[in-house]
Amino acid sequence: MLSLPAELEAAIENVLRELPASQWVSAAQSLSQRYRVEQSSLKPAKRLALATGRVAALGYLALILPATYAQLWGAMTATKSRAPTWKPTTLLDIGSGPGTALWAATAIWPSLQNLTAWEREAAFLELGKQLAAASPSPVVAASKWEQIRLEGFLPRDAPHFDLIILGHVLNELDTSVQSKVISWAWEHCDGLLLLVEPGTSATFPFVKAARQQLLALGARTLAPCVHDQMCPLVGDWCHFPQKVYRPEFQRRAKAAQAGWEESKFSYAAMARFGPDTKIWGRLLHQPHLHKAWADLIVSSQEGIVRERILKRDKAAYQQARDYNWGDMLDAPPSKDA
Repeated sequence: MLSLPAELEAAIENVLRELPASQWVSAAQSLSQRYRVEQSSLKPAKRLALATGRVAALGYLALILPATYAQLWGAMTATKSRAPTWKPTTLLDIGSGPGTALWAATAIWPSLQNLTAWEREAAFLELGKQLAAASPSPVVAASKWEQIRLEGFLPRDAPHFDLIILGHVLNELDTSVQSKVISWAWEHCDGLLLLVEPGTSATFPFVKAARQQLLALGARTLAPCVHDQMCPLVGDWCHFPQKVYRPEFQRRAKAAQAGWEESKFSYAAMARFGPDTKIWGRLLHQPHLHKAWADLIVSSQEGIVRERILKRDKAAYQQARDYNWGDMLDAPPSKDA
């Protein structure tokens, strides 16, 4: 179970005190309604920015940031497990919002020394700087912030970065802009380009298409796939869960009783280098347990594999029961014939 960094949670609580709680709760609930209607039903070209203005941005902090942090952290952790010896020093976060990825990335890759955040919304730029100033990490506190619209001019003379992150960005862009941003990001990436989106059937196609575009440009897949072939999924979408404790302000914004939530995400970690070690597959769902067997659905080197482990094979069945959604499998599960 993941928690927000204590300093980030405290910094959010501090900026929320700018308004009566009723105002940022109302802004959060308006965002929630818009997200359900617009983000799920409209094409990217017709979507508006999720939050504009200081009040709406505060509502975003209260409602959405904890889940976004969990999704980014989950994707980054899974990626690092495939290349544990890689040590990036420079990062560009494209579409940074309030800088959520900066906090997660420095926790996962402490080798980072220089962070740049690009964001179009002025309110998020200011909030991101405020939150970063409260970080105990001098790297986060010294992060460089720039206001850039991805639909406009992307600077071709920008420096290269070891790590580039596109988190919750592709779903807000028109298809033609998505392609241009991905090409630009790959051109300026010396190491890893990480794409992260909410884990829904509506957003997974953006990740799938971006991965295919990057493969055509010569990228290699670190995660979640264990191969560099076209995605074999049909009638399903690749997504993974990350449990996270809800801060008090998020429970209030959601009018939620539960102290935690399971935040799901889709992602693709595309690199100029391969993984440190090969694996056979990755579990695409939690094991389906029955009275007499356990079913596993695995994205493997051979494609999508469905393994049935009989309960009479006690050791293999117990192993299958212990698997978690997203786990890596070094080899096919051993089982009775």
